[in-house]
Amino acid sequence: MTITTKVTGTANLDYVFNPESVAIVGISSNGNEINVARLYLEAILSCNFEGRIYPVSTRGGEIQGLKIYTNVRDIPGSLDYVICCIPAPSAPQLIKDCAAKGVKVVHLLTAGFSEDGTEEGRRLEAEIRDIARQGGVRLIGPNCMGVYCPKTGLSFAPDFPRESGSVAFISQSGGNAMYFTRLAAQRGVYFSKAVSYGNACDVDESDVLEYLMADPETDMIAAYIEGVKDGKRFSRILKEVTRMKPVVMIKGGRTEAGGRAAASHTGALAGSVEVWNGLLRQTGVISVPTLEELADALVTFLHLPVPQGRRLGTIGIGGGATVVAADNYVSAGFVLPSLPQEMQRKLRSIVPSDVGLSLNNPVDISGQFEGADVYPVVRAVADYSGIDILVFHLPLSIVPIFSSFPEGIATSILDAVIRVHNETTKPMAVVINNFTDGESWQTALNCQRKCQEAGIPVYFSINSAASAIDRFLRYHENRGRLTG
Repeated sequence: MTITTKVTGTANLDYVFNPESVAIVGISSNGNEINVARLYLEAILSCNFEGRIYPVSTRGGEIQGLKIYTNVRDIPGSLDYVICCIPAPSAPQLIKDCAAKGVKVVHLLTAGFSEDGTEEGRRLEAEIRDIARQGGVRLIGPNCMGVYCPKTGLSFAPDFPRESGSVAFISQSGGNAMYFTRLAAQRGVYFSKAVSYGNACDVDESDVLEYLMADPETDMIAAYIEGVKDGKRFSRILKEVTRMKPVVMIKGGRTEAGGRAAASHTGALAGSVEVWNGLLRQTGVISVPTLEELADALVTFLHLPVPQGRRLGTIGIGGGATVVAADNYVSAGFVLPSLPQEMQRKLRSIVPSDVGLSLNNPVDISGQFEGADVYPVVRAVADYSGIDILVFHLPLSIVPIFSSFPEGIATSILDAVIRVHNETTKPMAVVINNFTDGESWQTALNCQRKCQEAGIPVYFSINSAASAIDRFLRYHENRGRLTG
C-alpha cells in the first residue's frame, strides 16, 4: 500500500546510501581466523556493489583478488565510505586519516565507546565526534552494523536479499537489524534502505527519518528506537514524517529493566514511558511491542486494501478454532455479523450436512479438503455485502486423519482462496497456524509464499491477524487528523 504526498525533508544523506567507493578497515587475508571485516567484504560482494572496493590492513597483502592497502590515505583517487572494524583506541587516528583523505562518511562497527558506561568510553566517543566534525566527516555509530541498501549494493550480511522494496528500516540495535531484515524477507517485505546506527554520536534517528521522509524510494518506515539525542527535533520531524508516510515503531526500553539494558546497549536514555506513548499517539505512529508484530504490520500495509469498516467474516476448519477466532476478533474491536438465513441455506446446499459444523459467522467447513469444495463457500461469503473483510483460517494440525495437512491438500485449499481473491475486490487475509512438527512448519512457509505471491497478507496466529488488521484500520481511521 502506497500513500503519496509531497515531501520536503532536507537531510542530505545520499552519500551514505550511494557511495561510489568503499574501504573496509581491519580486514585479514588469513582465512583461518574469524574476521568481521572480511564478512563485510563478502556481504558487499554478494550484494553486487558496483563501485570500487578497498580492503585496508596494516599487514597489507591481497584478498579476493583485491589489493589490501595499509592506510586509507594510500588509496588512489577519491574515497566515499569507510567501514571501521578496528579496536576503539585506534579509531581517532583512522578518523583523522579519513578527514585528510576527504572521506564523506565512516561507519564504525567498533564498540567500546559510551555504551560501555566508562569515562574512557565516553571520552573516546567525544573525541571521534569532534575530529569528524572538524574534518567534515559524518559518522554512523559507533557500535552498529551500518547500512543495507540493495539498490546500491551495500550490505552487512552476505545472505540479505538483493531485491529492493518500498519499506525503510532504522534500528538502534545491530542484532535487531540483522534479525528483522531476514524475518522481513521471509514474510515478503523488502527494504529500500536499512540503517543500524548504534550510539548515534553523529548521524542519529532524526537525521535518518528526515532523509527518508523525502526519499522517493521509501513509502513506509519501520523503526526500532531505544532513545533519542534531541527530543524536540525528533518530535518535530516525526510529526512531519507521519503526515506523509506510515511509521511503525518499536520503542525499546519501555520498562525499568529495558531502560537499563538500553543504556548499556547503545548508551541510550530511554525516557519516560508516558511521554513516549503520548508522542506516538499524537503523531499517529503505529506502535508495536515485538519485531514479529512489526513484520505483521508491514505485511498488512503492503498487501491489504483498506476495508470500508470493521464487519469481519471468517471461514475456518475446526469448531474450536473458529470459536477462538471469534473471541480474538471481537476483542480487537471487530464485529462478526450473523449471516442471514438465506445465506446460511445457500451455504448448506454447498457444504455436506455431516461435515459443516457451523454455517453462521464464523463459518466452519471441517472436512472440506478439496479446493473445488472450498471455493464456492469462500466465494459466497466474500460476495456478501454485510462484511467488509474476509479472513480465511487454515490450521494445519487439528484433523485426526492427518498429523499435519499434507502440503498438496493445504495448497489446494489455498488455491481456492486465491482464486476468490483474484475475482473479487473484498479485502482478504489468511491465517496459517497450528504447527506441531517440522513438516507443518515447512508447509506453512510454502503456503505463505504462495499467498504472498498473490498479494494476500498471511499471519501465523489468529491474534496476530486481529492485532495487525486492527492497527491498520485505526491508522486509517485517524488519517484525517494526521493530515490536518
